[in-house]
Amino acid sequence: MKKTAAILSCLGLILATALAGAVSAQETYTPGTYTGEATGMGTLKAEVTVGETGIESVVIDGPEETPTIGGAALEELTTQVMDSQGAEIDGVAGATITSEAVRVAVGKALAEAAGGTDEGTEKAAVADGTYQAKTPSFGVMKEMELAVTFEDNAITKIETVCAGSATQADEDEYSPQYATVEENFFPRVIESQSLSVDAISGATVSSNAARAIIAKVIDENGGNSAEWYTDIEKSSDTVVLEDYDVAIVGLGSSGVAAYLSAAENGATVFGIETAAKIGGNGTNTAGPLAVNPARQVEANAGEDFVDPDELLEAWMEYTDGDAKEEIVKLFIDESGATLGWLEDNWDFLFMDNMFAFYDPHGWKLWTMYSDKTFTSKDIAYVNSMEAAKALNEKNDYMTELTATKLIKDEDGKVVGVEAQYYDGTMYEIYADDVIIAAGGYIGNAEMTQKYTGAVWHTKGMTQCDGFAIREGLELGGALFNEDVAVEDHIAQLDTIIRSDDYSNDDKSILTSLVLDLNYQFIDSEGNAFDPNYNGLGIAFNAWEAGANYYVLINEEEYNSIRENGLISFNMPMFFGQGGSYEEGTPVENLDQIMEMGAQFNDVFIADSLEDLGDQIGVRINLQDLHGQTEGKIYCIKGAAYVYSTCGGLDIDTQMHLLKEDGTPVENVYIVGNDSLGTLNESGKAYVTYGGCAQGWALTSGRLAGANAAK
Repeated sequence: MKKTAAILSCLGLILATALAGAVSAQETYTPGTYTGEATGMGTLKAEVTVGETGIESVVIDGPEETPTIGGAALEELTTQVMDSQGAEIDGVAGATITSEAVRVAVGKALAEAAGGTDEGTEKAAVADGTYQAKTPSFGVMKEMELAVTFEDNAITKIETVCAGSATQADEDEYSPQYATVEENFFPRVIESQSLSVDAISGATVSSNAARAIIAKVIDENGGNSAEWYTDIEKSSDTVVLEDYDVAIVGLGSSGVAAYLSAAENGATVFGIETAAKIGGNGTNTAGPLAVNPARQVEANAGEDFVDPDELLEAWMEYTDGDAKEEIVKLFIDESGATLGWLEDNWDFLFMDNMFAFYDPHGWKLWTMYSDKTFTSKDIAYVNSMEAAKALNEKNDYMTELTATKLIKDEDGKVVGVEAQYYDGTMYEIYADDVIIAAGGYIGNAEMTQKYTGAVWHTKGMTQCDGFAIREGLELGGALFNEDVAVEDHIAQLDTIIRSDDYSNDDKSILTSLVLDLNYQFIDSEGNAFDPNYNGLGIAFNAWEAGANYYVLINEEEYNSIRENGLISFNMPMFFGQGGSYEEGTPVENLDQIMEMGAQFNDVFIADSLEDLGDQIGVRINLQDLHGQTEGKIYCIKGAAYVYSTCGGLDIDTQMHLLKEDGTPVENVYIVGNDSLGTLNESGKAYVTYGGCAQGWALTSGRLAGANAAK
């Protein structure tokens, strides 16, 4: 079997043996076209056309697969199905979830073509016992590992052995997002006895990794996982909730702040959140921008005071006057008060010290936060929401409830929100005012391509699907700097190597090289690229290269690394893999490290710039490589990992959505990242004072909630 297959076998995702037992390439098929479905990052379909003895064509549709990973692998996976004439495919390294989904979907289609099974036929029996298996997931330190217990051919228990971090006890890695998989996905699999359970929104990667592990356990212990993808009936019920003052779409930082503010000002409030937890990307970021928060200024004897007029002038200069000055001024004037409000009224605590970020003025505008015990931001959000909910017996909120559209009356006025629960139940929530806090559009590949020019790798949560822009435009709303650059604080390998087959030391050396400013960088179009032109480094500038960037090392430089060691050892701000290395130590196994990278499509070795261009699919616009015109070229493929989008809709100082003619939609408010474009410049990175998105989310939410409550 190919080397790629050996890797995927270690990842626990090869179902070929099980599927071959059910359907082999030698089966006699009834000619026709058959469809199989499986769950990858979403529903993946395989349409297989067969003759009497073989596959004639296959079409695989995976619209929800990550475009740069699973989506990019579909063509190769289709070829593998045709070459193998069955589901016994090698898969694609780095696209493990999609590879498994293709195997299962094709296996189902071929099983039907071969005559299928009678309805009610018992599944192949899994022997009683508790079995452990693992696979790469979201974490980069270790693979996710689960223990799955079977009794009488039924799953009775699923437990976490390792969440995918260094250890389960590592609280920084054992995240609240992962906890939603344990609390929701595991019980639903046990209740339904099906692997077709939907992934948990906000924790899609971990959900699908868990699904893959369970499938592997089934296949290794007498069962056939393809038989466990049974349909789960969805509800067709509709629930109507009426007479709310305020409905809030999205319960990240801006939505929670809006909920707290509206509730304390006497409004009855209903909030909805697609993810299985509240807090959104606000719980993944360190802290907000705030101008002169009173307690922090007092705690530092006034040393953290910032002149608001100077800040406003510098802000408008940075954005070349493209930001909306009245909104910038509002943020400057109100952001400090937001911190005091959250501390005085709710379960938030901000550090005494304010810090300067990367701006040359050195203004102290950024701080970190948590709950009042300084344990967790998630605790702060949950405790505060529960306190606000208790202010009125009608107040409530729901997670795993996704807005589908705004409800309008016969005159076109917004009167509420329609949403769908994870189980299929539709909700109609009627309210006088609607606050949209949907978090931007980073989870919408079509929008990110249209407005930012690429589909991005993400660190943040991807349930943010552009609901605000879609519905805002339906209301005649105006866009405002919708193409502000994505929020980019991390650069890493294009495919982060999460497999336990390789040491963290080796993976960290490859990561160090993709961040090393000593070598030649080129962008997605093959042009020379300076990743440190403004002193911020590649982590903050990778977005400017496009969907990918490339680090080119000539043969002399490569030999020097092997013989003399790395010039510098670089670790990313996040997604570091825990490896250690002492600078100046020869990297004697550099060839093996490069071979590892090549398996995951992260490394390309070429004989010339022209050859390299052919391999990566761009024309490289260099005359030489640091003086080298002949000799081997070693290329490492990197990418930005982003939190969110930063542009969106136009608003006034009340947070109302503005139409193209400048008039407000009086009862619709747009907060957080959905209106962050008003503070920034078209096509440029957002301001570098630190925490702008988080500060705006909290401040705009507070203001909108109070305004709606009036």
